Amino acid sequence: MKIDGNGVIISPAATVDNAVPLCYHALGILQLALPVLFVTAALLLASLVFYRLKLQKPLAELQAGAERIMQNDLDFSIHSISKDELGQLCNSFEKMRLELLQNNRELWRQMEERKRLNAAFSHDLRNPVTVLKGSAKILKKGLANGTLSSANAQDSVAMIEDYTGRIETYIEAMSSIQRLEELQCSPKNISFETVLKELADSARLLTMDSSIKIEVKVEDQFETLQKNVWLDKPMVFNVAENLITNAVRFAKTKIQISLKLDKETLILSVQDDGPGFPQAILRKGAEPFLRGDEGNDHSPHFGMGLYVCRLLCEKHNGSLQLQNTQDGALAKARFKVSKT
Repeated sequence: MKIDGNGVIISPAATVDNAVPLCYHALGILQLALPVLFVTAALLLASLVFYRLKLQKPLAELQAGAERIMQNDLDFSIHSISKDELGQLCNSFEKMRLELLQNNRELWRQMEERKRLNAAFSHDLRNPVTVLKGSAKILKKGLANGTLSSANAQDSVAMIEDYTGRIETYIEAMSSIQRLEELQCSPKNISFETVLKELADSARLLTMDSSIKIEVKVEDQFETLQKNVWLDKPMVFNVAENLITNAVRFAKTKIQISLKLDKETLILSVQDDGPGFPQAILRKGAEPFLRGDEGNDHSPHFGMGLYVCRLLCEKHNGSLQLQNTQDGALAKARFKVSKT
């Protein structure tokens, strides 16, 4: 036993009883705090593991891809490693990259095509301009020394008039190409029978001043004439009229025009019995300034008709195919005829 300063006896049991509640209090606090700490630490650890295993690599690829796109670098790919929402995000990002890449390639193609057209435009104008300058010099020299006769003056003026007309026609052809590149396809629902009737009328008008016999037919006529198609009619008829006009220039006696509906594609075929397409056109395709009468420098045609046809077919989600057969030249223009 112990006696305090006031003479009171302190029992050892009382001292132990006063110390026990403090220990229990500390254990109680730990009992409440440790589960929270363990759960928090487990959540943090699980989040870290989940981030490193599931999120870190895809997010890093997406961030790197976004940075490369900002630098106009599309030569990469994003691979999805899961089928969850993050994997779907990666797939959507990859589709966006492919669409941007396709658009950039199309813009690059159009820009290169425009450069090539401008270069060809400048090159083909050089000769007519040289002739005009030479004619002007002859007139100026003749006037200066008094040797210019009326006949010589008329010849020079006629040549100037002729080449000025050629330049005017050429510039108009080039301007039409520039406008066609900006043209948008706007298909409308139209009956196939109407297309056939108007095409036949247009073909007869285009050949009325020639002795060429023209025939317009439809494959599977009874079934096809009952259908409706989605067409940009001005665009399709522009192609048809260019192909018919080109065929009239080279046909000997006849031209055959046929229409065929193959699922969602309208096939317009124009066949003539002429000498066929030159090998340069078959080899290079419907490129601008390629002509079937290359030996004739005074021809009013500049080799733009087939190029216009190809351009319009592509705008209608189709194509233009040129080939030679036993009967002559055959051009097939394809147009998508569905609504979308």
